[in-house]
Amino acid sequence: MASSDMLGRFTWWGIPLVVAAAVAALGWNADQYIAHIATSWLAFGLVALGLDLVWGKGGDLSLGHTAFFGLGAYAYGIAGTNLAPLVGSTVLIGVVAGALIGALAATLVAYFLFYGRLGPLQTTIITYTLVLIMYTAAVGLTFHVGEAYVGGANGMTTVPMLTLGFGDGAAPLSPHGTFLATLAVALVIFVGVLALLRQPFGLVISGVRQNLLKTELLGYDVRLYRLVLFVLSGAIAGIGGAFYGAWAMYVSPNIFSVTQALVIPIYVLVGGRGTLWGAFIGAVFVGGLSFWLGGGVVGGQTTLVLGAGLILLILLAPRGLLGIAARWRWRRGDGEGEGATSAVRGDLSGVDELFGREVSGRVILETVDLQKRFGGVTATDSVSLQFHDRGIHCLIGPNGAGKSTFLNTCLGLLKPDDGRVLFEGNDITGWAPYRRVREGLGIKLQVARILEECTVRENLWLAAYSKLRDKAAAERRVQLVLETIGLAARAGESGGALSHGEQQWLDIGVVLCLEPKLIFLDEPAAGMTGEERRHTVAMLQRISQFAGVVVVEHDMDFIRELAAPVTVLHQGGVFASGTIDELREDERVLDIYLGRPTDA
Repeated sequence: MASSDMLGRFTWWGIPLVVAAAVAALGWNADQYIAHIATSWLAFGLVALGLDLVWGKGGDLSLGHTAFFGLGAYAYGIAGTNLAPLVGSTVLIGVVAGALIGALAATLVAYFLFYGRLGPLQTTIITYTLVLIMYTAAVGLTFHVGEAYVGGANGMTTVPMLTLGFGDGAAPLSPHGTFLATLAVALVIFVGVLALLRQPFGLVISGVRQNLLKTELLGYDVRLYRLVLFVLSGAIAGIGGAFYGAWAMYVSPNIFSVTQALVIPIYVLVGGRGTLWGAFIGAVFVGGLSFWLGGGVVGGQTTLVLGAGLILLILLAPRGLLGIAARWRWRRGDGEGEGATSAVRGDLSGVDELFGREVSGRVILETVDLQKRFGGVTATDSVSLQFHDRGIHCLIGPNGAGKSTFLNTCLGLLKPDDGRVLFEGNDITGWAPYRRVREGLGIKLQVARILEECTVRENLWLAAYSKLRDKAAAERRVQLVLETIGLAARAGESGGALSHGEQQWLDIGVVLCLEPKLIFLDEPAAGMTGEERRHTVAMLQRISQFAGVVVVEHDMDFIRELAAPVTVLHQGGVFASGTIDELREDERVLDIYLGRPTDA
């Protein structure tokens, strides 16, 4: 086991190091012209890496990364021209200037996109529009910055080449030296990205891509995580642009062209989206193929043949070149990792250890005249309810009664038009969902929202870490919850491999990892077998000794088994309250919801 762990720790950084050494050897022994051309492929690989972070890892397709790439090239040209006599090394200038301008531009864009809670389509459109704006500005603007001159449509014609050294002792790099310097920077950035994604940050980003809402309901500020990822990707794209400018020793406004904006995603698709390696593989493959075809192989039809070939490749291998290799490996290991579905039967004694706190039965959440309208329809009509920090409270009502709307306004998923939501006496009406979760609200929505690509353990770990912010403590809590919900034997399997009932239990387990003070459960027994449902009743009754539990449910037998007070909602308002047996005797409730009994 120890040797396996050592091998795993070496693999994530050792393989890139070995690959980079092999590439360096090839480049050093290649013709100078080939080394010169290959340097541009590395520069494009960097901007593709930045895009793969945002798109492949984060799930947001940006067509604006060529804008950060171009800004990096211009920033290098301006900073290099003015600072090279003082600093000496333009390699350092390129890294710093490219990263700063790329990160700054990406911050402005990302804040608008993510804190404005814009959708994926709007993100793609706005980033594409950014490229059009930058191209227009680059063509039309001419200005001096110190010794540097930006010539509008003529671009920058005095961009310094790469140098190494200090002050007057800095020496220009040969084509081979430029290639090796660019490769070294790319290697450091690539390994740094891998190291970052091995941290909790990487798992959170994976959650954001798979299910944005679920990740926020785990207590993570998804806007901040998406912004940080976008800024990092912009900085990487800016560095790629800086080294491209140094390679060409000229920057043209065409660096912001629409064609360039669309080529970068092609690199990512061809190599394999989400693999990170694919960014460089795609850039080298497309660049190398274009170079080879441009040598007269296809008689001047390079663009046509290249385009047709790339379309064919993407259609036949939608996961890219690395996807082909992964699919081959999967077929060789066909059938591995499939586990048998087993009935969930956990150890409920773990609930006591999970919470381990005394509660007084005080009011923990209160809604005051809560109202939500959709156009002319009032979905929640002046609802005032109180929920306590222990015990179970059930909400029922016919379809369209306003149960889900009321629930969503309590959770912050909908903003009420009037009224207030108080939690432990604090007004949380305007709080985002993740803040409510951090304060002690636990949420399980009607459809089990799990991260299907993550393992059962990773699903639980994300929730536990959100609460504890300690890796070791999170691991201990995860093991306890696994035993409590009866999924310890399937901890290493993906969430998507579980049965429907097991996914419901996993979703409940995720809530338990957060150690909430009040739990909202929307139809927790949906899709469960009779045995799973009885076990759920026992668990909720156990949990209710340490936390409040609010259950929204249609299953009257399940409600009766809970033996809890019930509130009936109808037409958006509170209609009646009492036990389930009392409500069955209420003629009004029978009319609107339960139906009248009939003689045989």
